Amino acid sequence: MAEEYDVIVIGGGAMGTATARTLAERWRATLLLERFEIGNARGSSAGSTRIFRLAHERPEDVRMAQLALELWRELEDRAGETLLHTTGGVDLGLAVEETVAAMPAAGVGFSRLSAEAAAERWPSLRPTGEVIVQEDAGVLMAARTLRAQARLAVQAGATIVTDASVDRLEASGFGVELSTPAATYHATIAVVAAGAWTPALLAGTGLRLPLVPTLEQVTHFAFEEPAPIPVVLDRAVDRVRSTYAVPDPEEPGSFKVGLHHAGPAVDPDERSFDPDLERERAVIGYAAERFAANRPGASETCLYTNAPDDVFVLDRMGPLVIGSACSGHGFKFTPRVGRIRADLATAQPAPMAIERFLASRPALVGG
Repeated sequence: MAEEYDVIVIGGGAMGTATARTLAERWRATLLLERFEIGNARGSSAGSTRIFRLAHERPEDVRMAQLALELWRELEDRAGETLLHTTGGVDLGLAVEETVAAMPAAGVGFSRLSAEAAAERWPSLRPTGEVIVQEDAGVLMAARTLRAQARLAVQAGATIVTDASVDRLEASGFGVELSTPAATYHATIAVVAAGAWTPALLAGTGLRLPLVPTLEQVTHFAFEEPAPIPVVLDRAVDRVRSTYAVPDPEEPGSFKVGLHHAGPAVDPDERSFDPDLERERAVIGYAAERFAANRPGASETCLYTNAPDDVFVLDRMGPLVIGSACSGHGFKFTPRVGRIRADLATAQPAPMAIERFLASRPALVGG
């Protein structure tokens, strides 16, 4: 006999726990299934920190980040702990002018600083030209966020089952039925928030989306003389790939550097946890040029799940809500995306236009 729920959320990362929390707070009998454990290192939500920023090239992304910021502060109040440290953020390199145009269109302020002025404000930063500064940017405490969202979901009545890989997912006019090695479950709606495992899960239901998992990595550093730095997004290579730096506000002098969209396509079940030495050398060289004297530490890997246009997938198809393909830039939107997914699951109007996120858009169906 299948256990019955109103909604089943598949995946216990940032987006899955946000969705489960929202659904449970709406009095839906909610089950969250996580194939490993909350906060595991195998998916896309691992690690201690993530970037929050309002600076984007599309005004709609700027506005979405503004809405997310409101919900981050609300989540902090509910959790009773700090989840977002405001540090300011610096953008430089290609696509800066697109970002400059998008922010005022969404009512967001910014400033321009010369390299000398930026270095005076942040003595450990070594820019090589004018930079764009947006003061609301900062650092999200990622691991703490997952724990907080899972805790609040359970407090609101959700059930969380870990070490529960979904072996079978079937969708019909009667809802969804799925199986793990330990149990079978039935619900009216399932929210697929399984990150890199999403394409395979959806394929089992007959839905095929061109979502590609890639293996990415970051390398950690420590300044010889601890000093604050902002979050940094540097598009010195091109408009998609970039180098980014994230300080850890709770460990002064510590920061990490990564190459965005630099890793190969992988099977999430066959992935390596060993860092790519060539990319590691590249970010060590970058950190030596861009920042004051520092020491490299360990590197760690994670997974992106990428759509061809780097835009999220947020859609409902029958009894399935699809929420995936964050393409490496989704964590900052976590509470907003969780709410949108919950709206889709409960047939409520989304708080913003989501047409560009639909699975039927040309980039996903070859139009």
